[in-house]
Amino acid sequence: MADLQERMSLSSSSSSSSSSSSSSSLSLSTMAIDGELWMVAEERAQEILNAIQPVFVSDKSRNEIIDYVQTLIKDRLGIEVFLFGSVPLKTYLPDGDIDLTVLTPQDKEEDLANALCSMLRAEDGGESDFHVTDVQYIPAQVKVIKCSIRNIAVDISFNQMAGLCALCFLEQVDQIFGKDHLFKRSIILIKAWCYYESRILGANTGLISTYALAVLVLHIINISYSSLSGPLAVLFKFLDYYASFDWDSYCVTVNGPVPISSLPDMPSNDAEVVLNEKFFRECIELYSVPTKAVEANGHYFPVKHFNIVDPLKHSNNLGRSVTKGNLQRIRHAFTLGARKLKDVLSVPGEAMGWKLEKFFCSSLERNGKGQRQDVEEPVVAFGTGRAEASELRGDFEGYFKSLVYGKGFHGETQHKWIPQGQGQDHTSSWDIVRWFVAGQKNDFHRRNMNGSSNSLQNMRRSRGTGTYIPEMSQQSYTERFSGKPSTVNSLPSASQSQLVKQNI
Repeated sequence: MADLQERMSLSSSSSSSSSSSSSSSLSLSTMAIDGELWMVAEERAQEILNAIQPVFVSDKSRNEIIDYVQTLIKDRLGIEVFLFGSVPLKTYLPDGDIDLTVLTPQDKEEDLANALCSMLRAEDGGESDFHVTDVQYIPAQVKVIKCSIRNIAVDISFNQMAGLCALCFLEQVDQIFGKDHLFKRSIILIKAWCYYESRILGANTGLISTYALAVLVLHIINISYSSLSGPLAVLFKFLDYYASFDWDSYCVTVNGPVPISSLPDMPSNDAEVVLNEKFFRECIELYSVPTKAVEANGHYFPVKHFNIVDPLKHSNNLGRSVTKGNLQRIRHAFTLGARKLKDVLSVPGEAMGWKLEKFFCSSLERNGKGQRQDVEEPVVAFGTGRAEASELRGDFEGYFKSLVYGKGFHGETQHKWIPQGQGQDHTSSWDIVRWFVAGQKNDFHRRNMNGSSNSLQNMRRSRGTGTYIPEMSQQSYTERFSGKPSTVNSLPSASQSQLVKQNI
């Protein structure tokens, strides 16, 4: 791939006259870091990740809660419950909640919400060992029932088809990027920094939403893939890039910044990217849902203080939750974080390792002492040289089947969203997915391998004027930090797994 790090500036993705926008760039401050030190830093970052990322025991604990809720609602109300969000994506933190959505006719949401609340409250103090507590109903435009089960927060919404679409989309992006789940590991590391270290994550408190954060990470990897050796490199570029981003004049898209003044039009970017506009157009075709009447505002994009374009729905501002006051807080956090991480990576020798631990001190203080918020039994503590078994690959087929079921439930016929060129006769939903993913992976290789048959990990690294990030060892992180993982059942379970057997 061409020298991305030298060319990936904001000015290259906007009009040539917008030279002032070049202040927000992936051209990092020049600093020489030895390849072995980068290896040390990335491996220490992975050790920190091991104390934070989903592990088999936490998956098992959450699976039990999900199965309990699905069975309870299915048996008593005869209604399907599906999983979305960071739990099936395998990017949740130990403090993360479980997101479930109930499929019901639109005009029955209120009645069902009241019935479901009563049913969950009756479970509080009952014979079940799942301990349902703190049941609340929030009758907003998006109705949500909140509760706590085994000390894990559970949010039950209604007809959240957009959440199922986002799950399929992000899981596919992770599989295409590869590099031992670079995308997911980067989301987890950056989410931990945002939540534990900087306190800038949480749409319910006027801060960044988790989906918005995933799109911000996707943008960084998309425009700088070949120079990224691991999640620490992604965090470094994430902080440097967004610390100097001109939020007053530009909005973020997956393919590059766009001037707010150009909206609702979104001019094409000149930047060289891994996943191009054609890829995202096909994702919109495959993973979009009809717009509700109350949201029908054409292509209007509501400009707020922190503007991020939803790659699956361009009229949706993923940064709309951020308040004006919190924008300044977020900017300051990015700036301070970028400066501190640069200082960490400037320290020679073993001192870099403990300085990186200090950079994530709150994360390790909460999660690195051999206990996790989401499991009862002890886990491997940070610093022992061992790690709990983990598997970050999700059940893409199951998620897509859930989406197909939901679309059918709401009366959307299949022909509206089969990719162009695919016939309806004798074509199952999973046949479509296999066609789409295989096509994108092949296209990914063709556009980025320069005719080489090498793997994605062997792509030519960036040699720009900024920080040089050498290639990591080709040994996978699961091989370096844990034994051979055992097999676990993929989320979701119960009623969803039954759908896989059907030809919907």
